[in-house]
Amino acid sequence: MPDQVNKEYVLNIISGIDFPGNSDLTRMIEHIDVTEKSVKIIVNSELTSQTETITDQWRFFIQKDKKIETCSVIYTNHIVTDSKKELPSKNEQFSNKFDLSHLGKIIFVASGKGGVGKSTVSSNIAASIAEMGFKVGLMDADIYGPSQPKMLGVGKSKVEVLDKKIYPKKIGNLSMMSMGMLYPEHEAIIWRGPMLMKAIQQLLLDVAWGNQDYFIVDLPPGTGDVHITLAQKVLISGAIVISTPQDISLIDAKKAIALFSKTNTKILGLIENMSYFECSNCGKKHNIFSNGGVKKITKSEKLPYLGSIPLLKEIMVCADNGTPYASQNNRGKKLFGEIIKKIFKELNTY
Repeated sequence: MPDQVNKEYVLNIISGIDFPGNSDLTRMIEHIDVTEKSVKIIVNSELTSQTETITDQWRFFIQKDKKIETCSVIYTNHIVTDSKKELPSKNEQFSNKFDLSHLGKIIFVASGKGGVGKSTVSSNIAASIAEMGFKVGLMDADIYGPSQPKMLGVGKSKVEVLDKKIYPKKIGNLSMMSMGMLYPEHEAIIWRGPMLMKAIQQLLLDVAWGNQDYFIVDLPPGTGDVHITLAQKVLISGAIVISTPQDISLIDAKKAIALFSKTNTKILGLIENMSYFECSNCGKKHNIFSNGGVKKITKSEKLPYLGSIPLLKEIMVCADNGTPYASQNNRGKKLFGEIIKKIFKELNTY
């Protein structure tokens, strides 16, 4: 066994365990991540009583090693999905759902395409509500491109696992969890659809969220399996769609609206991000990405317009520094405060 704690070191410990079925499950290990004294294992298997018993043995012997303090196991599988999966009907709206009543009002934040600032808006909405004194959960459901750890300044933090529960990172009243905290920052996650579903389920059910007042889900771009599955399994209080003003973004925003309409999800409204650029020298507003496109959609679709967010360098700097603009800037507090008031109105909170 090598002296250095690495993947080979961990595999040698696991392989040496004399337990029925251990060798078969060991062959299903897809990834082992070793960070300082913490080990995370990804195994391509469903969570059954047998696999749980075996991986309990893994944890016991790995954590028994004096060089390793914590070990967590994430289960995935490659189940063949039904390509003819239908959108949930109205009769399914309240049946076959996860029991997530402890999460309070669940809000989805979506965009039809990437690059429109959806994650930035999500983190600022969550931070703004948390600063009002509410308990807020923020789940980063973008498995391929998780950005919330960086935006909230916890990208290099260790994830604590106790009694088979993953504990989210807490920043004041805000609790956040992301797959980006379970993998090295620059490592690509290459998973098929079924594995994505398993990961999403673990973020919802295997994280010790506790009781929340509001629960924000930062969805991945697009309108794929993740969105449909969550609509089937989660009782959603409402969805927010983010778009920039130009036509190419608006086309995809309409697709997100159509998806939520077909899944009987209430749309709380639309937010226009990067709405305009305000010159610091002349004070004039410049419509870099066209103008008024999101307002036109809200009128045609008869949906609420929640507000516009300008294209500001300060928002980018805050995101890179891990401090939400809504928390660190008076203009940001006011800007997102007005948006939150409109969201609460649509939720019948006010």
